[in-house]
Amino acid sequence: MAVANVLKKLLRVGLISGLTMAPMSAAVAQQKIVQGFVSHGALQWPEYIAQTFGWFKENGVEVEMLTVGPGAAQQLAAGALNLGYSGFPDFIRAANQGAPIKIVINGIGQPPYAFYAKPTVKQIADLKGKVVSIGGARDITLLYTEGFLASAGLKAKDLDFVYAKATPDRFAALASGGVDAAMLYPPFTFRAAAQGYTFLGDIEPHMKDFPFTVWAVNTRWAEKNRTALNGYVKAYARAIRWLYDPANKEKAVDILIAFAKGDRKDAADTYDYFVTKLKAFSRDGLVSQAVYKKMSDGLVSLGDLSEPVPAIDKFFDTSFVRESWNAAE
Repeated sequence: MAVANVLKKLLRVGLISGLTMAPMSAAVAQQKIVQGFVSHGALQWPEYIAQTFGWFKENGVEVEMLTVGPGAAQQLAAGALNLGYSGFPDFIRAANQGAPIKIVINGIGQPPYAFYAKPTVKQIADLKGKVVSIGGARDITLLYTEGFLASAGLKAKDLDFVYAKATPDRFAALASGGVDAAMLYPPFTFRAAAQGYTFLGDIEPHMKDFPFTVWAVNTRWAEKNRTALNGYVKAYARAIRWLYDPANKEKAVDILIAFAKGDRKDAADTYDYFVTKLKAFSRDGLVSQAVYKKMSDGLVSLGDLSEPVPAIDKFFDTSFVRESWNAAE
């Protein structure tokens, strides 16, 4: 007689008690991954999708999503996070200083930003001497700003900056009159336009194929949890493919609203801009040598790297994407 049948018989006759019969086919054990990012919004769309459809769990992964503001690199280095999401300079800077960090996924491969200004500011050249809000003094948004300003013959030193890591805070500074212009991404670009602020232009035409945000990993954790990280990458890639299918737009909008809240029109417009127009999410999760050259040149200009710059594999571990990205269903 099978063991399970023996136990059931003993329970019926009262020879044993206090046992709960569990199903004989146990669920697959889930490996927890703690990830941190700046704030909720469209940048986290692939994770929202994978969570909604249970794709992480299908791959044996339970994901805890934490908003950590500008602290992803520091918390990742300390081991408080397994995965961190932020602008690439944060992680390369930390890795160059010896932190156990490597970038594993190229998240947003195009700058998703635009500049909006008070109605009195009509063109980029009018920003000279004005107060402008960007992400930080050594932030990826500064590199974007420099490329944007150069198109009008200006330099960063021609402006006064106020720093705020998250776009909602920069929009609030613009709306309150505290700054003359701000770098924003959807849906705050749509809100700024609706309120009559001047659209000075998108960043992308001036900084094409210049990555914005990336996923980095604590390498000590990754060495011990390779299967879990590959499971994460597989689900993430599957979500990217699903997101780019136009037939999924309405469901994608539903998912963004469910996680990040906000207005349906804003969410739909964000899809049109992020996915349809900009194609912001990297389709392969990788960074080419040519793109790395752009990134490292930017970091040299910020004083974070020196020539000759380290080889790409000092900062990037592409093995997880190469193993698992195309395994997505």
